[in-house]
Amino acid sequence: MTEEQFEDNYPKDKYEYIRTNRRVRGHMGQTEIDSYDIIERATGQVVLQATRTEHTNIRGLDTTVNWE
Repeated sequence: MTEEQFEDNYPKDKYEYIRTNRRVRGHMGQTEIDSYDIIERATGQVVLQATRTEHTNIRGLDTTVNWE
């Protein structure tokens, strides 16, 4: 899902995004993979473990962000 869709489903005023891991792939670091625990602020419970992948196309410098 796109970043906008993810933030619509898990707005930052109701949920806290805690990064738990970070990896960089590609010879120029063009792919960044971050793992997050999504915590509901009201209860303090982890409601989702999500992965955010940001990829930059070196030729066109286009960047795409996806959440899983």
